[in-house]
Amino acid sequence: MKRRIICFALSAMLILTFIPQITFAVEDVIDMAESEEVTSEEPAEETPEAASEEVSEEASEESFEYEVSGVITGFVPLETTEYYYEGNPDEGDLTVYLPETLSVYLDGSDQPSNIAVSWEAVEDFDDTDFYFYSLKPVWGERITLSSALSEAVDVPWITVYKQEPENTNVEPVVTEDEAEAIYTEEEGSIDPEEGPADDTSGTSFKAFALDNAGEIVDNITEDSYADTAANTAAIYNYLTGTMGLNRAAACGVMININAESAMNPINLQNSYNSLFGLSDTEYTNAVDKGKGAYKTKGGTSKNFKTDSGGYGLCQWTSSGRKTNLLNRAISSGTSIGNISMQLAHLNAELQSYSNVYTTLKNVPNNAAGAYIAAAEFCLSFEIPANTVSTAASRGRNCLSGYWKTYSGAAASASGTSFISLCGYAYPTKLKTGKGMDVTGYAVSNYNITSVTGTIKNSSGKALYSKTLKPNTTAYKLSNMDNDMKFGKLGAGNYTYTITATDSLGGTVTASHSFNVASGNTPGKALGFATKGAGSTAAAAPAPASVKKGYTGTFPKIPKRGHFKKGDKGKQVKNLQKFLKWYGYSIKVDGKCGKQTIKTIKKFQKAVGMKATGRFGKKTLAKAKAVVK
Repeated sequence: MKRRIICFALSAMLILTFIPQITFAVEDVIDMAESEEVTSEEPAEETPEAASEEVSEEASEESFEYEVSGVITGFVPLETTEYYYEGNPDEGDLTVYLPETLSVYLDGSDQPSNIAVSWEAVEDFDDTDFYFYSLKPVWGERITLSSALSEAVDVPWITVYKQEPENTNVEPVVTEDEAEAIYTEEEGSIDPEEGPADDTSGTSFKAFALDNAGEIVDNITEDSYADTAANTAAIYNYLTGTMGLNRAAACGVMININAESAMNPINLQNSYNSLFGLSDTEYTNAVDKGKGAYKTKGGTSKNFKTDSGGYGLCQWTSSGRKTNLLNRAISSGTSIGNISMQLAHLNAELQSYSNVYTTLKNVPNNAAGAYIAAAEFCLSFEIPANTVSTAASRGRNCLSGYWKTYSGAAASASGTSFISLCGYAYPTKLKTGKGMDVTGYAVSNYNITSVTGTIKNSSGKALYSKTLKPNTTAYKLSNMDNDMKFGKLGAGNYTYTITATDSLGGTVTASHSFNVASGNTPGKALGFATKGAGSTAAAAPAPASVKKGYTGTFPKIPKRGHFKKGDKGKQVKNLQKFLKWYGYSIKVDGKCGKQTIKTIKKFQKAVGMKATGRFGKKTLAKAKAVVK
């Protein structure tokens, strides 16, 4: 599927416009230019002196790159550039056109130095279907980043927005005088190198202009869907009105929805458009007509509940979540693509994601709140691959996008710590011998250098304490679960404290008193705490529905420690039953083949693990903890 893509860096804008229906892609232009070079000019005879000079220049350049070393203490903004491309890119397609060097300040110098860089995707580029990606620079090992800077906010990442041209009622984001048409319905496409290309009638995209500082002249707040402006307004009004979220929380949710579906409620995951041979509209109409049952373009019978294609604003994917969405649409007499119905469904789902809901309801209504809301929604609700880095990307893009639009002020995550404890569990009363799961996240825009959990008795003596050093922008508090031995506490009064610190020196602490007694009913609450807020924490609302955990028989791990391709038997069948319950389309045949391995990898990514395809003790523990 062909797309237009807009790419920008936070420190300065870098634009990639992916234009549909252009005859010459960038590669073609480059190939033609090289071909013309060969055929139009006679190759010059190389003299020994010239060869020596060329080698000398190459050696000098290599020596220059190797000798540059030091600590980066600042960055020079990127220059604004425009590129043109056709088609659906992979990571290599994008990175080949990104800057090969960055200008940085080393060791506190006020004179910039150039360093060679390559670029890599922050998100899982190959296995996701996001509507924007972020790419970060990678430099040599002789160069390090100052501890006073954050990779998530100070380093000039480049964010790439992908926009579907299915609805072509697109207006330029600048005035007609400022905008230079790349192609219009009347003129056909114009390639920057080759001039007019083939006829592109039926399209109406236009380029946008940049000012000299590299800023977009008119804020890009809409995508290429004809109804995106209306969708964006409807989503914002629902989040702030019906759900009662503040502006910061609403912006955090919206950046995630935009990443997942570009605000389009009928969006079907792009790879499934190709797989089924159906456009978004055709798929939606077919599912509506058959109340879930439909046929692909090739005549294969499918069902919305189990086809595994991400759909709608939040790209609902698992069979359980898609079944609930379909049932809500049928019971309300609306299309599965109805935006109001989907927003109501999102609201209902969030009631059972108490940690996310608690965070959204309690973030401060400022830039820090917008960043944290975006990150926590990604971490605990969307849960994409490369969850932590993707969460940082969405928090960063929220500040430069929706927060800037709706707050009326530009915001930066640089130089101020946004460290918070999100949706963490704390005990209110416990029964002797009964433990409590440690849940929630420590989140910051700077790397979290330490997380400490402590249980003290009434005399202030630390009975159990654990300090971890994650060095990431988000960290699961469950990593210290085994060290917080609530189930071993005798009757009495205790205090549970969590403290997190980041590389900028930001610190957040939450402290809660609780009682352990025989006969008490175990109880816990969820809290949210920000830097300087101490033990401020709000209990989560009661879930609207009770989530159920898997109750089947779990597989017995083989002696070698994991299942692998080629394994057979009852335990493999139990594993497949769990994966099917979780929401994946998988054949339960007791044979661990290619499909089973691929599905194990999907599950591992979904729960934040490295996707090895080997189902061992750690993956089994994650499986046993799943509720839905």
